[in-house]
Amino acid sequence: MAPCSIVLLALGLCLGQEIHAQEGALPRPSISAEPGPVIPRGRPVTIVCRGPAGAQDFRLVKEGSSQIWDKRATSPSEREARFLFPSMSEDTAGRYRCRYLKSTWSELSEDLSLVLSREDVTQAPTPVPGQPSASTPQNYRVLNCVRLGLAGLVLVALGVLLGEAWHSWLRSQREESLPQRA
Repeated sequence: MAPCSIVLLALGLCLGQEIHAQEGALPRPSISAEPGPVIPRGRPVTIVCRGPAGAQDFRLVKEGSSQIWDKRATSPSEREARFLFPSMSEDTAGRYRCRYLKSTWSELSEDLSLVLSREDVTQAPTPVPGQPSASTPQNYRVLNCVRLGLAGLVLVALGVLLGEAWHSWLRSQREESLPQRA
């Protein structure tokens, strides 16, 4: 393709996008869930709504619910809003959609279905005989104390070696400064 053709094609695409933007059609927002759409009971989930830079507000709606969650963009360059749900439950599960405000409201995003998994993390897991159990906070505390103790011993040993080297250097300096006997 000749360079002139490429320039004309690019110009045509730009003009087409400009005309499309003047018609008021905003790009559709995207929606996702972190860490994913299937969440164990009791675990946190964050719904992320993404739009273009310059979005002023983001809105999250749940199908079948009258509740609406709004977030104001903190800067013109912000492109997303994060809606945190601290504990997944039956009330949190469902279908969500979002939109953003940039002079007018955008169309709604695709559906995001949050599903409550069967795994329940609100209760401690039952230990399986023969398998090592998960580390508890006390185990980490003991391991950290052991590590700190070993690090302290290494520092003491280095201090002793440094002190011995310093003492040896001072002794050699004194011997050099003493007059030699013949």
